[in-house]
Amino acid sequence: MGFRQDFVNAVRRRVWPRIHHLLAGTVDGYAVTHTTEEEYVMTVHCSEADLERVLDEELGFSRNPISALKVRLDGNTAEGSWVWRDSLLADWQLHVVLHAVDGGAVDVYAHWEYSWVTHPLEHYAGRGYDAEKGVRLARSWLADHDGEQFPEGLPYRVESAAYRRGRELLYAVYHELEGTEVARYLDPFVADRRARGVDGRPNVSPRIVD
Repeated sequence: MGFRQDFVNAVRRRVWPRIHHLLAGTVDGYAVTHTTEEEYVMTVHCSEADLERVLDEELGFSRNPISALKVRLDGNTAEGSWVWRDSLLADWQLHVVLHAVDGGAVDVYAHWEYSWVTHPLEHYAGRGYDAEKGVRLARSWLADHDGEQFPEGLPYRVESAAYRRGRELLYAVYHELEGTEVARYLDPFVADRRARGVDGRPNVSPRIVD
């Protein structure tokens, strides 16, 4: 990832939560949302920069810097936000979100939605949102892709839905109980991952969208 995009993402991490608080307190709007496990596509074992080159140069996606900042329940904050449209004025778009994780891998999430270019109000309100279709399209394209960057295909795995949902539930329960005696017993399972970012990049508290 180049300096420019690192700078843009750093600004989004610092500014979007402030905008979120302003919108939530005035017009019931949002600038930060949760990434949910129903949107999970796959885990790709490569650098975020390499995967972004595939999306940009080989699959025709465009960077989506104005999208809401996405935060998982474990606090991991998305670095990459990309969209694919059939054309600039298409009604719909495939939105792909990238969460860098430990070990030099990237968790990929996706959903299908109205394009913010042609249907900004419907897009912001979440009308037509379809996680299942987004996951199906993104998984098909990425799993079948072999290009210049990865001539033998992307190195990926798809973790079981039960594991992903169980992990999400663990963090949801932890947030509900945080500060209580019971939550202390969950600390060994969640505290370390929540406290650190990836490659020194800070996470955003998932409680911001509670």
